[in-house]
Amino acid sequence: MDRASTRRAARRLVPLALVATVGHASLLVADAGEAAGAKRVATKTAPSAQSTAALPRTLEFGIYPGGPAGSVAPRGEARPEVPELRAAALEVLRPDRGRPFTVRLYDAFTSREDAAQVPGWLREQIAGHTGRGLRVELVLRYRPAADEGDVAGFERFVRSRVRQVGDDRRVVDLQITNEVNITGAPDAADGAYPGATAALVRGIVAADSESRSRGLRHQRIGFNWAHQEGPRATAFFTDLKRRGGRRFARAVDWVGLNAYPGTWGPPLAGGSLAGGARRATIDAMDALRNDLLPRAGLRDAAIVFTESGYPTDANTRTAERQRTAMEAVVGALLDHRRTYGVRGYRWFDLRDADSSVPGFESQYGLMRDDYTPKPAFALYRDLVDRHG
Repeated sequence: MDRASTRRAARRLVPLALVATVGHASLLVADAGEAAGAKRVATKTAPSAQSTAALPRTLEFGIYPGGPAGSVAPRGEARPEVPELRAAALEVLRPDRGRPFTVRLYDAFTSREDAAQVPGWLREQIAGHTGRGLRVELVLRYRPAADEGDVAGFERFVRSRVRQVGDDRRVVDLQITNEVNITGAPDAADGAYPGATAALVRGIVAADSESRSRGLRHQRIGFNWAHQEGPRATAFFTDLKRRGGRRFARAVDWVGLNAYPGTWGPPLAGGSLAGGARRATIDAMDALRNDLLPRAGLRDAAIVFTESGYPTDANTRTAERQRTAMEAVVGALLDHRRTYGVRGYRWFDLRDADSSVPGFESQYGLMRDDYTPKPAFALYRDLVDRHG
């Protein structure tokens, strides 16, 4: 059963010149990625039967189809996109027989003027992707230019976007804000901006209210969390419940998980990238499902891996290691998705921003900046075809 068809009756049953750069980060770990560290043992407590029953039979795969990435340490401009090559690559990745494949696009609120209309570049991309039968997951970031923030302006922006994209039934997921739990990376995460947590809560409620009032049953509303451990993670979800209460909890259809084992987040345990990435993925799902979501009153919300990746570089982060990381992460997810109630998975991203830059910040892609594939491209195509 499609989760959108049940959300009104039972709320818990589940590139281009960007307006601002795209987020993907939490806390940097050692570049080696295999630093030892004690990891919690996954309890593998299942979500409720009602929540699990609402999961689709297969995993909903997707990708950010661009190259530029928001980062802790930006490394210059991205090489221009080639829309025709981008579209051709997406056609290779998508599954056959009409099964869904999602592209993840990013918009941003910077001032109240942004609510007037969807930017032309974004309208063009949405129409191009949905016209070819792809689904769109649209991220509405909170990046106010005002020093004191502007939560009320963001609420109006969210309501406007719900209306403006509502007629396209392939724009199925709206993510409100991006990585609000990360406070020190303004190029990557909304948590660096004043009022970000309030914007998340009030934006979610505004999106749900507008969507309900217009009968947009295909829209699924959510937010995301960048994987981190410790008291800051628990405090973040506890604060969401304090601020939003039951109204906020009823409005949330899904919660996104951004996890980049071996790149960002907690250090990997064990002696190999494959074993460490698999363990980290299971730990992240377990922590979110069994510890953090209940703190916010979201026990039965679906989980979506909204960002997941392993960038390459000119040194130790080889293209083969990227493939190894993907195989480990997606394998762990496929083995445990029903245990933890995981609906979807998005890889970040399709192509490098600039393959000539030595650092990994510009090389997240499954393809180089000229759209030639790395080894992980073929693996992702096969995973989508077998399991999507």
